[in-house]
Formats: sequence, C-alpha cells, structure tokens
Amino acid sequence: MNRIRKDNKGVSPVIATILMVAITVVLAGVLVVYLQTLPSSGGDVETNLGLRCEKNGGDWLISIISGSKTAADVTLQVIDPATGAATRTRVVTTLVGGADVDGMFNQNNGGTKLDAGDTILIHSQAGIIAAGYKVQFLKGSSIIGTIKELPS
Repeated sequence: MNRIRKDNKGVSPVIATILMVAITVVLAGVLVVYLQTLPSSGGDVETNLGLRCEKNGGDWLISIISGSKTAADVTLQVIDPATGAATRTRVVTTLVGGADVDGMFNQNNGGTKLDAGDTILIHSQAGIIAAGYKVQFLKGSSIIGTIKELPS
C-alpha cells in the first residue's frame, strides 16, 4: 500500500517546451510595456516650468528653477487680476536686449530650451505690468507655469 514511486521522469518534453515559450512571451511583453513608458530621447523631454519671482528694484526677476520647454514655443502672458484680461502677451524669445519695454530674456546655456537657470526680467509699466498682476507661461493654450501674483 505504501509504495514509493521510483519514477525518474519529470515533465514531458512537450509540456516543458510549451512552458518555456509561454514564459518567454510573457517576459517579452513585460519588457515592451516597460520600454514604452520611458521617454524616447532624454534630451527632448519637456516638463512644466518651476518658477520663482523676486522684486528687482522696480522690476521683477522670474527665474526658471525646474522644467524644460522649447523657448520659441513659450508665450509669457501678464493678466490684470481686477479684470482677468491679458494686458501683455509676448513670445519669450522676443524679449531681447535692455531696450525692450516689456523685459529681457536671459538664457543661461545658449540653447533653444527655456530651462533651469534661465531668467526673465519684466519691467513695470503702469496699467500693463504692475505688482499684484498674474504672470502665466503658455505653450499653445496650455498653462505650463504660473506666478500667481507679482510681489510688491
């Protein structure tokens, strides 16, 4: 009654082959799903902007502290909080030189991206750019960064 099986056979070769193929297909599927979640190219990844704003005499200095966007695609928009209307809208790369009435874009690395280390100096202009106004950075119609209120 208590016979111990002395059979040295394992899984049949057909079942073993089917199991190996199934495990390989599952692992390949997991690898494909994982690779699809990675960015296609590390240099082209764009993220929303982290911003810091400080008073600079009568003007404001906005520093990009994190994030990355193609500078030519980014629009700076100043909004009057009383009306909610935009008082000034400019593509960031058009803010050049000290003579610009709205401000100046200073790109720290000379590249084509608006990224950490870049600064934008915004000049005060009565009724157009003033303390308490909101500043948004847009890419198309999407908001990619906001200064809720220019400090006084």
